[in-house]
This record gives sequence, C-alpha cells and structure tokens, in this order.
Amino acid sequence: MWPYAFIADTNVTCWSATADIVLALDQSASIVAETFDNWSKQVLAFAKRIASAFPIDKNLTQIGLLKFSHIIEIVFQLNTYGDRESVLRAIDNAVISGGDTNIAAALRTARQEMFTPSNGARPGVPKILILLTDGTANIEENQTLAEAQLAKAAGITIYTVGVTDAVDEDQLKVIASKPEYFFFASNFTQLNNVLLLQYLVEKSCKEAAATSTTTTTMTTTPPNGKSLTKQCYRQHAY
Repeated sequence: MWPYAFIADTNVTCWSATADIVLALDQSASIVAETFDNWSKQVLAFAKRIASAFPIDKNLTQIGLLKFSHIIEIVFQLNTYGDRESVLRAIDNAVISGGDTNIAAALRTARQEMFTPSNGARPGVPKILILLTDGTANIEENQTLAEAQLAKAAGITIYTVGVTDAVDEDQLKVIASKPEYFFFASNFTQLNNVLLLQYLVEKSCKEAAATSTTTTTMTTTPPNGKSLTKQCYRQHAY
C-alpha cells in the first residue's frame, strides 16, 4: 500500500499534454451495493477530475469513456467531443447498468474499438487507459491477463485503480503497465480525497510527455492560488 494524503484543495493540471486517454469504469452492481452515491458522487467525480486535469482539444488531449460489467458500453469515443465542458457533461450523464465484472472485455473493447484511427486515436500520440474496478473479474477470468498483454503490445499504457479490499491487488498490478501504475483506494470516498488523483495525473502527464513532441507542463494550484510547476517527486512504498 502507499500512503494517503488529502488533495481536496489542490488542483492538479497537465497543460499542453497531447494524449489519447480512455477511462474504463466498472459499472457492476457491487459499486452501488451500499449507496448509489458511490457511482454518482464518487466514481463519476473521479472521472471528471481526471478529465479536467488535461487540456481537452482535438489537437491536444482527447478523452473516451467506456463502462463495463457483464456488458460493455462505449459512452463516447476519443473523437466525440473536442472541449472540456462537453466531456464533463457526458461523464455526468453516464448511468450505471449493474451486472457482473468482465475486465477482459473492457480491455479488448478499448483496444479494438476505441484506440483506432476511425474513432480518434492518432499516430504518434500516447495511448493511455485508466481502468477502475471495485472487485475481481468473474467473467472471462482466464482471458484477463492475456487481454492486458495484447493492449500493452498495441502500445497502450495501462493504469489500474482498485477500490475496496475486494479487489485483487496482485492481478491489477500485473494488468497495469508497471506495478507502480496500480493505485488503491480503501473506499469510494478515498477516490477523490487521496494522493491517488495527484499521483495518477502526474504519472499520466509524464507518460504523455515521454512520447509526445509537444512540451508538456504539469502544475498544481495550492490553496493560496499560486501555480507551481511540479516534477514527479513522491516515492510510494508497497
């Protein structure tokens, strides 16, 4: 596990980043087993804060969204929206369908149907998949790691976010492109209050800069309103 720190008053942004980012959100029934707020106020808020950290534009960062359970639903493609307001509105309108959990199908759909030129994926632009789940795969379980490998072989960088102790942390670390690209939140509230968001944006920003010809600057705005350029500086212990 890595240490928690609150970032509720810190706005982390990755200016001028060129990337194609797909958010894959678990919409299985367990998400709302305790309260519907887990979806409407936590999962969707998490997705919006990630999207808000990047400059949404056809020539900069594009965002796509899919939901997965026993069925896979593409909410919008990378090239559907070209501005932040439209992306955030579409995320807000995403409804949860419930069901079981098929991570393999989510990975496959992102690779085959979203990170494609016809749906907005651009040559030479970093392809980033951020997958959030609160459990373990119970459909196509044996295909999960194989699909992760196929996604990585296609040049997709995968980040995984596990919520609650019901997740298989070891598997999510293997699905991720690197073990340190796995993030953990002990409950849904922690999704939007911990260092997870800041570090995830920092890592994604760095990934976008690594293979992009566009200069990428990552800043944070602390409570006093003064922007500071930041480097990825935190060490995380597992």
